[in-house]
Amino acid sequence: MTASCCGSEGPVDTSRLTDRQREWAEYSYAHEKNEDVKRTWEQLPAEGVESFLDQQRSRLCSDMDALMKNLKEAGYEAGEMQDYRQKTTELLC
Repeated sequence: MTASCCGSEGPVDTSRLTDRQREWAEYSYAHEKNEDVKRTWEQLPAEGVESFLDQQRSRLCSDMDALMKNLKEAGYEAGEMQDYRQKTTELLC
């Protein structure tokens, strides 16, 4: 996702996030295959995005095997799964 997609004027308000959090949120949003999850991101105010990110962190970082299984079930290809895992570990966990 390009920088113009986020911040306080894009679909996802990342204005309250740190640079690393913002990078992960933008990456996650851009690569999200579930339209319901994308809409959740888009509908949240800045405070909600920060809270949603905290909830995601505990779920995504606690069990990488479960993350990979969930990504596979969601239709991600092997390379996409590895990229997602790497970005999650690097920027969120």
